[in-house]
Amino acid sequence: MNSSSITPGVVLKVRFVTSNKKAYQDYVDYVDRDDVKKEQGAHEKLFTLYQDYLSNPDKTSALFTQQSDRLNEEEKKKVKQLFQQAQENHSIMWQDVITFHNPWLEEQGLYDSRSHTLDEKKVMDITRKAMNEMLKREKLNESAVWSAAIHYNTDNIHIHIATVELHPTRERGMRKQKSIDAMKSQVVNQMMDRGDSQKKINDLIRKHMVGSKQKDSSFKWRNRELKPLFLQIYNHLPEDKRQWQYSYNTLKPLKPYIDELSRKYIEKYHAKDYQAFVKKLDKEVDVLKKAYGEGKEDRHRYKHYKQNKIDELYKRMGNAFLKEMKEYDRKEKALQKKRFSHPKQQTFTQQGSIHHAFRKMERAFKTEYESWKNQRHYERLQQKIERNHEQEREY
Repeated sequence: MNSSSITPGVVLKVRFVTSNKKAYQDYVDYVDRDDVKKEQGAHEKLFTLYQDYLSNPDKTSALFTQQSDRLNEEEKKKVKQLFQQAQENHSIMWQDVITFHNPWLEEQGLYDSRSHTLDEKKVMDITRKAMNEMLKREKLNESAVWSAAIHYNTDNIHIHIATVELHPTRERGMRKQKSIDAMKSQVVNQMMDRGDSQKKINDLIRKHMVGSKQKDSSFKWRNRELKPLFLQIYNHLPEDKRQWQYSYNTLKPLKPYIDELSRKYIEKYHAKDYQAFVKKLDKEVDVLKKAYGEGKEDRHRYKHYKQNKIDELYKRMGNAFLKEMKEYDRKEKALQKKRFSHPKQQTFTQQGSIHHAFRKMERAFKTEYESWKNQRHYERLQQKIERNHEQEREY
């Protein structure tokens, strides 16, 4: 499949302008655009993410902010004053454009192509969550002010967002890529509402497969083929039990054996669960491809998703086995302590056993002796009777 074969559902573009740029003033004027319509022809045609507002103001939604879905005249004047104040204080203006592929929006149930209607309320709320995530990551959440509008004047619906600081905390406009990625992820995740699908994947890992292992001892008869490998791993674990964690670096040489133990368990008891798990992962990757597209900058969002989830399964399963090994170790140590912690009592017990054996031997010997004595007495009696008979015959 070519990288151009899938149109991404969401595209986020980011730029910033400094307070002395005309694009900055254009947006400040746009906030109160009714006052500047007469002057539009006088504006120099500079590239700005907001020039569409100026040339086609009737094709946008009303301005919205963190607090309001639709600014009234009083609120618009207040926002304009805030942006003017930020400009006077030499704040940077960050300009974000979130563009949607309309068919993808329709798949998510947010757009109706027949009536050309968009669920604006939902889109505004999603924008707020995305902005909150980005501002928090950039440490701008205490100082920034932003306003936005949904745009309909192109083939794809998009949102323009302008952000400034009333009292600037920075001179550079570049944001961290992680902040931009997190902002876009918020938009995608909120729009797709993949919570139920993600929950089913996590349940397969945590409840069905790992959850059942936590209740299933490796020493049960039905798990007898797991026991040798279990003990082999146990016997090679480090002395420090704090290191008995799957991700601990000192356990790296043992990981292939721990994974093999997990694989054997999954193969024997959860083959169908694992097949369902892989199928759901493949479906999730396809959904993410549609959302982000297959461009080089966005492929990383889902490229390793499937393998990461499989790795999570083996990590959790491995930790379940290691936890069982800790419990096994605890019981073994307690048993050894019981055997060797009371030597006097042990000697007494041993002596008691010896005395018991001697008494048993003594009883057996006495019985045998009595039997021998009775036999000897019987033989003597017989001899005496025989002698008496012989004497009687002589007379």
